[in-house]
Amino acid sequence: MPPWLDLPTVKILIPIITFVLGFFASRWTMTKKEKKDVEQKEFENGRDLMTAQFDRFQEFTAALTKYNAKVAPVTFDDFMEIATAGEKYFYQQKIISDAIMSGKVDSRSRDDTLVPSIAETINKSLPAFYQILQSIAQKKGFEYKGKLERKNYESLYRVVETYGRQG
Repeated sequence: MPPWLDLPTVKILIPIITFVLGFFASRWTMTKKEKKDVEQKEFENGRDLMTAQFDRFQEFTAALTKYNAKVAPVTFDDFMEIATAGEKYFYQQKIISDAIMSGKVDSRSRDDTLVPSIAETINKSLPAFYQILQSIAQKKGFEYKGKLERKNYESLYRVVETYGRQG
């Protein structure tokens, strides 16, 4: 045994160092139960976000359906109903995108449900939304200067660019 290991200070420091290293090692790693708890929380987050997304989408499509079925002249209130329902839906998509980017959603929900929906939003729903509002406003003489700008939906684009399927 090396002579320096026999010093009283070293004999005291070894258990302290071992304790400190053990303490930090346990903080850097998770037990199986802790990993399962995190997975469960991420699943619940994904489920809750999907439910909210579905609800906002239903409201949005209901407003569009009502507009398409309307026989009487379209009013400014009808225009605002569509605009508000759309904004609520797209805001929910932003919330989902932020949750995905911060790792708060399980990968299966993210990849199989949420990201494809967000991709459809940026490729189809958002352009159609602005086109519909501009068309209604023009036909009815409402002032509307809204236009689709990436900067207003940046988190959606980042999610699709980061997690979207290639090919």
